[in-house]
Amino acid sequence: MLQLIKQYRKLLIVLIFPYIYMLFVLVAPSEQAVIAPGGLTPVSEVITIEGYEMVDNFNTIFVYSYYPITPFQSWVLATNRTMYIYPMTDRQKDLSMKDEYLQGQLSKYVSFKTAVIKAYELASIEKPEITINYHYEGLYVYYRPSRLNNLEIGDQIISINGSDYSDYSHEEFIALANVDNAQFLVKRNVGDTVEYITVKYEKEDAEPSMIFYPNYEIDTASPAYEFPGLDSIVGGPSGGLLQTLSIYVSLVNINIGELKITGTGTMQMSGEVGRIGGITQKMYTAIYNNADIFFIPESHFSEIPNLDYPYEIVRIESVEQAVQWLNERFN
Repeated sequence: MLQLIKQYRKLLIVLIFPYIYMLFVLVAPSEQAVIAPGGLTPVSEVITIEGYEMVDNFNTIFVYSYYPITPFQSWVLATNRTMYIYPMTDRQKDLSMKDEYLQGQLSKYVSFKTAVIKAYELASIEKPEITINYHYEGLYVYYRPSRLNNLEIGDQIISINGSDYSDYSHEEFIALANVDNAQFLVKRNVGDTVEYITVKYEKEDAEPSMIFYPNYEIDTASPAYEFPGLDSIVGGPSGGLLQTLSIYVSLVNINIGELKITGTGTMQMSGEVGRIGGITQKMYTAIYNNADIFFIPESHFSEIPNLDYPYEIVRIESVEQAVQWLNERFN
């Protein structure tokens, strides 16, 4: 064997470089990510309202996101116009797979709660027996630099530099959090117990800033609700608008017929419909699933691709506009 290696040493050296190159192209990760079309999730499967039959017309859209991809995957996927390939963000580079999963579950939970609050408030205008009471309870940690190993995604920030959340609105409290240096009092649920810890944060140069989500706790709600969809692996906040509309229509009993309604947009407590990622991939997903109506945030309308979509697009800026459109269309 040694004799053969010596005999063909030059040839082996010549061949090893293309082998290493092919190995790199096929296996080695790059710093690119991809978003691909996904599927629809009926809201009636993830949120239920006691005493009310949830309509089955409304569907949220999920897309597939994967990173990092290899150079070979990037080359293959680039030929498919339904795919979106982009450079990984600094936050994505810093996240573990566990972190990414926890982010999706946290943002989904916040989206569910916000959808219930807004839908109940809107429905109570027509049906006063529908009530909901809630209060602000600080911030959830959505992103923190991974070097802060004593701070976890989903932790609750209840005090910042000695200032308690109860003395501030959400806008005021998050302004306190969005600084380069802070001391956080953190509330953490561990099983059936609650822990309180203090975390000091000093932002390092060129480090991504932290991201927080509001924590609005629902005290009472009539009718009662449940979130069976919290057990699913699909996460994210972009279904908030469709979740809100599905709950509202079910509570006030608007007859949508057999239309399949989908779309995208985060739900803010102000009623504003926020921006999302992967708008092109979500529009393709709606095409593949034979949607009839697609709700889209007004701020995304100028970004939609030039494609032949078979559904009606409804452009809105707030959930109130969407509710008005539904009432005018179907009542």
